[in-house]
Amino acid sequence: MRRVILAATLLAAIGCATNPVTGKREFNIVSQEQEIALGLQAHPQVIEEFGIYDEKPDLNQMVNRIGQRIAAVSDRPNLQWHFTLLDSPVVNAMALPGGYVYVTRGIVERMNSEDELAGVIAHEISHVAARHAARSMSQQQLAQIGLVLGSIVAGPAATEAFGGLVQLGAGLLFTRYSRQQETQADLLGTAYMTEAGYNPRGAENMLLALQRLDKGQSSGIERYFIDHPDPRKRVGDVRKEIAALESKNPSIGTTRIDRSPFVRQLDGVITAASTMQTTIRNNTVFNRRYGIIITAPSGWQATSEPGALFVLAPQKATGEGFIAQEIALRQMQQYPSLQSAIRSQLQNMGLQYVRSGTVSSATGQTFPVDLWRGATQSGTVAVESTQFAEGENAVVFLSLTPEQRGSSARDLASIVQRMRFDRAEARAAEPPRIRVATSRAGETWDELAQRATGRREDASAIAKLNGFDYPSSVPPGVAIKLPQDVAPDDR
Repeated sequence: MRRVILAATLLAAIGCATNPVTGKREFNIVSQEQEIALGLQAHPQVIEEFGIYDEKPDLNQMVNRIGQRIAAVSDRPNLQWHFTLLDSPVVNAMALPGGYVYVTRGIVERMNSEDELAGVIAHEISHVAARHAARSMSQQQLAQIGLVLGSIVAGPAATEAFGGLVQLGAGLLFTRYSRQQETQADLLGTAYMTEAGYNPRGAENMLLALQRLDKGQSSGIERYFIDHPDPRKRVGDVRKEIAALESKNPSIGTTRIDRSPFVRQLDGVITAASTMQTTIRNNTVFNRRYGIIITAPSGWQATSEPGALFVLAPQKATGEGFIAQEIALRQMQQYPSLQSAIRSQLQNMGLQYVRSGTVSSATGQTFPVDLWRGATQSGTVAVESTQFAEGENAVVFLSLTPEQRGSSARDLASIVQRMRFDRAEARAAEPPRIRVATSRAGETWDELAQRATGRREDASAIAKLNGFDYPSSVPPGVAIKLPQDVAPDDR
């Protein structure tokens, strides 16, 4: 996705402005009008990048209802607020300047009440209300600023896995807020959601739910708290804020946190690593739009990441990886061919062209392959690229292998050779979904895991998904989320 470059008029707007939350004067070169313009310009690109999860309109309506209710009591109620549920399994929430707030399907399915989801949304509203993105842009003096996404994680894990080389089609620039700004968003968000009538314990429960994910290898809290205060400190700070609010109004924490209605709304939601466009089952990718079918190599796992159709990467970090990305052809109209457009993009990233060749898929499609060499902090890497056009879009395949590893059995050629193209089969592959049931007396998490995925080893992941520690007793007669699969990072 192309970067959104700030207009030159911003350079002339350097000055001080009053922060709507603190009331203090602070250095800020971005006016409210410019914030709104940035959000308006970037919002369609975010939707193109992630997609909207709209299989269950009641979920979209709930996200918007919660957001509008909290925004109305914020310090910037007059912004035109927009709240969107994104089609991504990544545990994430983010905001654009000007009032655009996003939550992913991945974070919604890990919540267990409206109050917990309100804690997530209130945190993002607070970033916008306190003009954190605008302030960060000012402090960076506009250096290398593109599309600014106020978020609580760093960039796509797929990009990180490729050592920063793979930016094509996934060039979202996520603002990393300071620890002070994150703390302010936690406390301000807790106050906002309380004023909106939600139980502030929802904010505490939300942080605890994400903290449970820290035991996974690279999911949830590890991403959520990159460059943020220590998670235990965040929980402690929120508890102190709740105590301060209750000292002024003892009734605020007495509102019932109702689990069942919220959990039952998640029945039928796509879960694990799949999206509406790509099903991932048993480590096999089925992409509906292009009919791509491929099973990850042994020792690798298939995942979905923002900006990618799918990603194949080793379960243990080795510096290798494969990514499939979709790019609109309109972005490359100035080039004589699709291959020349991709070559230009990779050269702009600092890669050195080595040679070309061809490779054929398992179903006979032939693709041109370019080999590149690039330097990273970890050493020299080999990058291979190929692409094809279909309709209004192009699909780009990129693989990366550290050069010191020599020839890899999992380079682009070997992966494409395993790839099949069959639209009917790909579209027939149903994604795993969450099914909601009522827990039975005496039932254990191991037994619930057997009911859900058929694997007792998923018991810990399913307990976390439902907001419980493992091992612990399962309360009888409550609504329980039973996913048909769990994300690799949750195991």
